[in-house]
Amino acid sequence: FMLDQLQENNDDLWGGDETINKGSVVACDFYNAGALLSLSDEDIVKILTDELLPSAVSKFADAKVVDSWVAKYPGTVSWFSPGSFYSRPPLEGAGKNVLPNVKVAGDWVRMGEREHGAKGLCQERAYVSGIEAANSLMDSIGMENFPKHPVIQVREDEAQFKFGVELNNRVMKVLPRFWVR
Repeated sequence: FMLDQLQENNDDLWGGDETINKGSVVACDFYNAGALLSLSDEDIVKILTDELLPSAVSKFADAKVVDSWVAKYPGTVSWFSPGSFYSRPPLEGAGKNVLPNVKVAGDWVRMGEREHGAKGLCQERAYVSGIEAANSLMDSIGMENFPKHPVIQVREDEAQFKFGVELNNRVMKVLPRFWVR
């Protein structure tokens, strides 16, 4: 993510000071990255800046790193898997009538009527579930009249993606899935 480009007003981001050497803030996440855990922080940044980012966007080859931060979280990947949807906790926790002030958020949460288009286990879904949990909590504690944080729905899938999904589903009905256990 190029975090500075997500801001609506770059002047506010940089404090309106034209003398500041502006740059970009880039955040990169690696999932199932056990092979990277043994590398030093400097080696990870070097691989990222010398190989991975320039292969995705050629202008990154000219980028200069002025600061970096690497966080490693071994064993923190979700254990949810295909078919485990109903084992996931609901956003409403124990329920609106049982523990009304307890909400659950994360990419692994079932959001019920607040379900969002980002269905996979991802940061976007975790973010949206956090907003929805906060909105639900406001309702639970009697703040229904306060403005809720809006959630932008995911746009509909493009035709070629829908076609690919349909084709894959048809092929998988005929072709046994030897590689999936």
